[in-house]
Amino acid sequence: MDVIAFSQNWNNKLNGQVFTTLRLRNDKKYYAGNRIEILLKGQSKGKAVVLEVKNILLEQINNYIAGIDTGLTAENCKIMIRQMYKNNPTIDWKNQHLSFVLLAYETRSKTLDLFDNESDE
Repeated sequence: MDVIAFSQNWNNKLNGQVFTTLRLRNDKKYYAGNRIEILLKGQSKGKAVVLEVKNILLEQINNYIAGIDTGLTAENCKIMIRQMYKNNPTIDWKNQHLSFVLLAYETRSKTLDLFDNESDE
């Protein structure tokens, strides 16, 4: 099973039933129907299915996309993405596509959430 690892729960999006992520384009991983385990700081949040994928360029990230995915402005989101992939100097951001992935949980792991006390997340 494929895995998406999050280092931060941007915009608290992983607490909802449906959420998004922006990642480097990978058609073998990000396609409708694929089932993916979701990790936050190494801990399983559950298993999700990819509902839809839209491939975009970094420059196409607007405030709408950035706000939904990260809770940041478009400019700050672009900075954050460049920072995320700073160890990959071969990326040409004028041509590198990102996948804007929409996922929905199928199952959720039982975790202790700082804000919700004990919850099924």
